[in-house]
Amino acid sequence: MLIIVGSGRNGNSLALAEYVKKELAEDRIHAEIIVPGNQRIHLCTGCMDCDESGVCDFTDDMKMDIEKIRKEDTLMFITPTRWNLLSGDLKIFMDRLNPLYSRKELVGKKGIVVAIGAKKKDMYSSNAASDSIRDFLESSGMECPLVWNFHECKEADALSYKTEELKKFMEEVRKNV
Repeated sequence: MLIIVGSGRNGNSLALAEYVKKELAEDRIHAEIIVPGNQRIHLCTGCMDCDESGVCDFTDDMKMDIEKIRKEDTLMFITPTRWNLLSGDLKIFMDRLNPLYSRKELVGKKGIVVAIGAKKKDMYSSNAASDSIRDFLESSGMECPLVWNFHECKEADALSYKTEELKKFMEEVRKNV
């Protein structure tokens, strides 16, 4: 599994990715974490050259990320919710997946979606963030067997206090990996 974390901070999103990786290792399932915000990734210019060639004109860390995605069957996207939206780092990353999208190389892969919000569920919920990622997965031909929103995670370590919800989340992840 490849876990793509939409925040370069050392907060809930990265902590969740590390937790998932550790839990899956106990089941002998390999997981690798990518943090696009800590990589050198250029903004997509929309030139659409990759539609023809299947290769992006930019030479940056996305070249390595795309190769990793080609080899994986399951991708997990984790984003903090900002203004009820996914993070900019994750949006840039998804834009740069166009070489895979245009060649239908994402079709049939599984995508797990996780959004982490600071507010209560009924206040600026994370639904729009997770919906955006799910919509991207579905338009790419990927299966989306699991969408999970964590709420009330304002502090950087808030998820560490949600042990029961984390257990339920991991049960669902294990069913879908």
